[in-house]
Amino acid sequence: MKKQNIYLVFTFLLLIPYLCSLTLIGICYNALVRHSSDLLRSFIGALVGTIIMFAIKATIQRPLDLVSAKVPDNFFKQILRFYSIRRRKLFLIGNCLVDFVLCWLAMDLVRSCFSLSFIIGNSVGIVLLIMLISTCIGAYIEYDNLSIDPKQK
Repeated sequence: MKKQNIYLVFTFLLLIPYLCSLTLIGICYNALVRHSSDLLRSFIGALVGTIIMFAIKATIQRPLDLVSAKVPDNFFKQILRFYSIRRRKLFLIGNCLVDFVLCWLAMDLVRSCFSLSFIIGNSVGIVLLIMLISTCIGAYIEYDNLSIDPKQK
């Protein structure tokens, strides 16, 4: 896999869907919860968002391992390891704490940047469309190398 393709796969298959997932968590929380600025409700929303982000990271584990195995740059490999859930418990807890903070931040940013009518309206569809297109582009770039089929090289 070429270095340029690794960066493109990272951007389209990991980074953009990750940011879209955070945005979706913020949108869904603010659309579903009355008095969404309440501290306890925000804490519970961020906790649920952290669990959702953990589940999302579990689904991208194999492509992540395939991409990170071919990365020559050590700094970039560490960035890729942020998404990994196959690490020591201390790093896993730290990863969940970072996701918690990012989910809380996403909920606050969505609440402050968008009106309630937009949040309840078309925002989920727009973010899902961006996520779908990004994932399709990322998978298309290196389909053969990211295939789940173990017989395929």
